[in-house]
Amino acid sequence: MIPIKKETRSYKFKIIETPTTMEVWEYIDDPVFYSIKDDDETSHSLNNWVNEFDADDSIAQKTNQQYDSLKRKQKHYEHMRWEIARIVDCNFDNKTKFMTLTFKENVQDINVTNLEFSKFIKRLNYDLYKQKKQLLKYLAVWEKQKRGAIHYHVIFFDLPFINMKNLQNIWGHGFVKLNKIDVDSQENRGRYVSKYFSKDLEFKEHKKKAFFKSQNLKKPTVRRINSLQPIDLPETNIIYTKEYTRNIPDFQSPDKSFKNSTVQYTKYRKGLINNDYGN
Repeated sequence: MIPIKKETRSYKFKIIETPTTMEVWEYIDDPVFYSIKDDDETSHSLNNWVNEFDADDSIAQKTNQQYDSLKRKQKHYEHMRWEIARIVDCNFDNKTKFMTLTFKENVQDINVTNLEFSKFIKRLNYDLYKQKKQLLKYLAVWEKQKRGAIHYHVIFFDLPFINMKNLQNIWGHGFVKLNKIDVDSQENRGRYVSKYFSKDLEFKEHKKKAFFKSQNLKKPTVRRINSLQPIDLPETNIIYTKEYTRNIPDFQSPDKSFKNSTVQYTKYRKGLINNDYGN
């Protein structure tokens, strides 16, 4: 077996851009180190964007496994909301629709409902595009009603017109509701929609996939810049800024302890800003 070559890299700045916003993390005290396999820059083993934003929990602070597991799960869903907001912002258009799918029977087995949801997506895709290739663009989450029955919330992007009676027949399991999504301003579309769309994500059963997305969605642009000098960032159009500390291993310490490292996070509204911040 040929061993996989790994290369360790670092960065001082990380930038995530969507059509309406730009988020910048500046790692003031210490760079972020990560490893890649060959030229695969998406394979991070030392750090990932989830634990970069907020590192209140660490191995050094873990005192109770159950409590620590719950905290990690809460943070996972907190950052999932950020991810959903960015994806919505990248794909939102005037044909974006919000759909709710319910089961008339009290179906509570998530494995059964996920299978039926998958079949529905394939039937709808074929009905609209007359081919098996996945062309529908969507995000979906499942949720439980008070009676225990599972239902689905789905955001479809660039969804062609479909007759409601036809849509009801394609689903075939119960009630279908379809609404156009209206937001007050372009920069609020991701935050507004994700806030509703990610409702109660933290209450999902452990190890059950909380949300689904098609593979053809546009994704945010992510750049990591290794620079010893501060990059030229705008001083206006700031939506939010926060300085916080992350807890990282202290490699200089003989007892393998941890230390706090300062991070500056700033979110900008895009518009009259220069987008050339590195390669």
